[in-house]
Amino acid sequence: MAKLSKLQAHLFLVGASIIYGCNFVVSKLAMPDYITPFAFIFLRILGGAILFTLLHAFTVKEKVTDKRDFLRLLLAALFGASFNQLIFYEGLAQTSAINASVIVVSSPIIVLTLSSIFLKEKVTPLKIIGISLGFIGAVLMIGLNGIAFHSGSVQGDIMVLINASLYSVYLIISKPLLAKYHPFTVTKWTFVFAVPFVTAMSWNDITTMNWEGIPLPIWGAISYAIVFTSFLAYLFYAIAMKVVNASTASFYIYFQPMVATVVAILVFDETIKTVQVIAAALIFSGVYLISIKKKPKEKMN
Repeated sequence: MAKLSKLQAHLFLVGASIIYGCNFVVSKLAMPDYITPFAFIFLRILGGAILFTLLHAFTVKEKVTDKRDFLRLLLAALFGASFNQLIFYEGLAQTSAINASVIVVSSPIIVLTLSSIFLKEKVTPLKIIGISLGFIGAVLMIGLNGIAFHSGSVQGDIMVLINASLYSVYLIISKPLLAKYHPFTVTKWTFVFAVPFVTAMSWNDITTMNWEGIPLPIWGAISYAIVFTSFLAYLFYAIAMKVVNASTASFYIYFQPMVATVVAILVFDETIKTVQVIAAALIFSGVYLISIKKKPKEKMN
């Protein structure tokens, strides 16, 4: 594919973040009232696998040249399109759209740590301060209902946090693959390998669901999750990561709470609490610090 500019890469990441931000709200229209989380994710992954396979077949038609890369692709599927998704949607069904969107911003601190260890990316003081502020904001959101593990909402919050951790590992795993193969190839195999795992985990829900009882508008929400969240958002991230590093890509997760909060207020009539405002302020302060570029020192005459 043609060389992508950094501006184009960042625009792809913004687009993916908007899609993910809306997904928190759109998915809650369907779950858990009309479809179970596991049945929902089965449709997402299966639909994504079909779309990516068709896209790959009619465009790049690239083959995986090194058989050892199939193991990495399998791991990418487990962390980025299987276990993380099953845990996320189960958690989302138990918590609010706003809570979930803010909690996922904890992943940049995980990505930065893993990137420095495995990808040898440079860690700067401003990056550390920035992601720390975002992490504190996420912890504030988890604590909204008090630390009570019997509470459904807190259990849901923790599951969303686990999803963020798993997705962080996925970003690290996929980066070397994206340096070697076309984004269409990587995303295709990630979803194809995820299908059998998700099918096995979701089989009971798939066979007992009342599919005929799902109204047409809810099928619209499910279609959004398949076409936009599973297909376009993953594709945008894969394309952008040909240019930007894993930690930079993870920082765009910070945009999701803003999108999800606005949409949740409009759709679900959810209210903003003071602690959410504080959490958001911490998050976007972190974004500002992360975006600051260190100026080169002027040479002395």
